[in-house]
Formats: sequence, C-alpha cells, structure tokens
Amino acid sequence: MTNSDLNEPSDKPAPESDPPEKVLPDRNFKRRLWARLQSVGGALASIAAAGAVAGGLVGYWNVWKTVRTDVLPEKQKIQAEAAARPAIVPRLSLVVLPFANLNNDPEQDYFADGIATDLTTDIAQMPGAFVIGRGTAFTYKNKQVDPKSLGRDLGIRWAVQGTVQRAGDQVRMNVSLVDLATGRDIWSDRLGGDRTNLAALQEEVTARLSRSLNIQLVEAESRRSQTDKSVNPDAVDFAMRGWAKTYEPLANATNAQAKELFVSALRLDPDNLDAMLGKAWCITRDLANGWSTSVVEDKAVATKLLDQVLAKRPATANARIAMGNILLNGSPEEALSEFNAALEIDPNSPVAYAYKGIALVTAGRAREAFAPLQIALRLSPKDPTASNWHFFLCHAQMHVRQYDEAIEECRRSINLNKLNWFPYVDLVSVYATKGQLDMAQQKLAELNEIRPDFSVQWYRQAGYARSNNPQYRRELDGILNGLTRAGVREE
Repeated sequence: MTNSDLNEPSDKPAPESDPPEKVLPDRNFKRRLWARLQSVGGALASIAAAGAVAGGLVGYWNVWKTVRTDVLPEKQKIQAEAAARPAIVPRLSLVVLPFANLNNDPEQDYFADGIATDLTTDIAQMPGAFVIGRGTAFTYKNKQVDPKSLGRDLGIRWAVQGTVQRAGDQVRMNVSLVDLATGRDIWSDRLGGDRTNLAALQEEVTARLSRSLNIQLVEAESRRSQTDKSVNPDAVDFAMRGWAKTYEPLANATNAQAKELFVSALRLDPDNLDAMLGKAWCITRDLANGWSTSVVEDKAVATKLLDQVLAKRPATANARIAMGNILLNGSPEEALSEFNAALEIDPNSPVAYAYKGIALVTAGRAREAFAPLQIALRLSPKDPTASNWHFFLCHAQMHVRQYDEAIEECRRSINLNKLNWFPYVDLVSVYATKGQLDMAQQKLAELNEIRPDFSVQWYRQAGYARSNNPQYRRELDGILNGLTRAGVREE
C-alpha cells in the first residue's frame, strides 16, 4: 500500500451523478461516456485516493494479526495487507452486489446473477483492486442494504449495483458505482444491447468502471477474447444456467443437474469455453466428493476440457483452480503451481487462496498456509463455503500443534455447517491429545452420527493417499495418535 491509502477521509462532498440517459446503440457507448467520465473519473480518482472508511470488519479479527505480507507475490500484497490490518480499508476495495432482475420472473434470476458474477470476475483482475468474493456478495441478494453498514461490515469503500431486464433478445442494464462512506452514486448509466453480444456489453461496463476508478485495464489476455465468444446464444444461455446451478448448495443431484446443463450447451456449440469449464468444474466436484463412478476416466475428461479452455483462454483463473483440485489428491506441489497461477490471474479469488492453503498443508508446509487461508476469509467473510475454510485453518493449526487455536477454528467451522464432518475429527484428536477425554468422547459421538463408518485405518489410508511428503505424514501421524487415544475404532 502507498501512504495515500492511509489518509483520513476527504471532507469534500462526493460529486452528484448525472441523470441516466436514454439507451443508445452499442456503437455510441464509448464516445458518449468518454467525455463524461473524463471529468467524473478525475473527481472520483481524487476521492478514491483519500483515506480509510472508519470501522472494521465483523468477525474473527484475532486471527488476522498472524498474516505475513512478505510471503506472497507483489500482485497479492493488497490482499495480504487487508487481511493483516482490517481497520485499514484498501483504496480500491469494492463489491459487486447481485443485480436485480426486473423481469419479475424468478426463472430469469440466473441471467442477472450471471452478469453480476462475470463482472466480479472481470473487476477482480483490475490492477490494485480488492474485490469481495461472489459468495459473500450474494448473501445480500433480495435484501435492503444500507451502504454505510455494508462498507463497515466488509471493510470496503465502493459497491457496484444494477438491474437487468430482458425483452426477447434485447438486454438493458442500469449500473451504478456507490461511495459507501456517503451512500451517493458516483457514476451511473444505462447500457443496452443484443443478447448475442452479452460478453461485449459486460466488458463495456467493466471498462467504464475502470475509467471511473482511474484503473488501467489489462487487455492483453481478456477473459473473453473476440476469438472465443460463442456464436450460439442458446448455448450461452444453457451455460449461464449451469453456472447458476453450481452456486446452489452442494449436493450430488445439484451437481449432476449443472453438468447436464453444460452438456446441453456443448451439444449446441461444442466450442463454448464457459460450458467446457463448467463441465470440468462439475467433474472435479464429483471427484472431490466421492461421487465419481470412474475416477481415472473422469480425471482424463476433466483434464482434457481444462487444457482446451486454457489453450484458447489462458487467463482463466477458475480453470487453474479446477486443475489444481484434480492434482490436490496425490500431487500437492503440482496443485500449488496451479493455485499460484490462478492467483496471478485473479489475486482476488478466495477459492484459490483457500485451496492454496490446504495444498500447503498437504505439501508439508503447514506454517505457510495461514496467510492464504486468512486472505480467503477476508475476501469473502460470509461465503457459504467458509465452513471449509475455517476447517482448513484448524487443520493447519493441528499440523503445527497450535491446539487452542485449532479448537477455536474447528468450532467456527461446525457452527457454520454442523454436517461438515472433517472438523469433528480434528476436535476428537486435539481434545484427546490435551487430555480432555470427556470432550473427545462427546465430539466422537457427534462424528459417529455423521460418519458411522469412520475409523483410524480409513482416515490413515485417505490421508496418506493425499501426499507422500514425509513432513506431512509425520504431522498426520500426530493427529492419528490423538484419535487412537480418544478410543476411535481402529478398523
């Protein structure tokens, strides 16, 4: 961060936004707004350069003080600093809130949600930006949001919000940038276009926001280059429906439905990269959750799909994350390379940080895992999958024998999802290791309700399969010894 990031808030009032203009054809967008944004953007840049919004994040701030900002690449320093010092609000920190669907048809929500999700992905790749994860942003869907409270709760300065309406193949969007310290719109406008050119419409929004925030967009490897856009709008629609399904609560049936939607998209357009990535994403979830009926074949199919995506669209962070998840069980160092590649593309991906953390544990480098895991929780503190991330933190602490901290994080994990059985295992082990056998027995009873087939031998085999790193296995043996002391059945 620079010294300007730490200044006090400006006393100058934010400039009022101009009233929205009528929808103009796509060819007039840039010419019409460039003149306006030259003046608005300059004013906004000076406001953005001024200091921090008072307040801090709601949550578990006692863990952030352990983040080391010197162990992460330059592109991730803003994220590391934000996790280490939550009271200092990053200068270009923002959230893309779910867009309102003006069609009054819940069946069309996937379309508005998809636009907001894509904008989050694009904005997250802007140099110097700190962007709250989609998982947390969507906890505000269909809720009245007070701007100042939002800024305090998430530790950010700006919010992007908007509305979407479809009429046949025509799409209209209202988009605004809100200063959360004042609640005022800094920039707002209407955009319109054809559904067949949706990607270009989204890119135009990102470009305007970047100009307003005085950020230079990286155009060398656009997430959606001109050469890989789908020529079939119905295939695009199926792919958007598939991705919407992947964000629903994870279950075998839901994942299968999402995969079938991606398959439908590929039947219409075999070259649709979003559908390829989506299908591979679903397969990796099958593999991770034990739903695959043919592990070797599924790994091969997913890897081939991801190779195709990355060959045509190298700057695709989710493809790198999916590849890392394929490699995580058995090749943690190779998985780490993929997660690091994802963060080079998108330094605001909480999922990449979280999985980098657990990969470091599995690679025998547990002490390095805390920083990326804590950044994941800073980027998306209300994420529906945060239970897993708190378990990852607990597990890292178990590996380095920080037992009191491990108990705290595993409890948080269970409070967020009582059906997540992994933290129960670590709690059984740590309580027995500390000599608190009554607590160990209590957690073992709860574990057996969720996983009645659990045994020390099964857990050893599963853990050893993840990595042959000797340091990791020595640390895992310590956890296994705790399970034995607690009276967990051996076979």
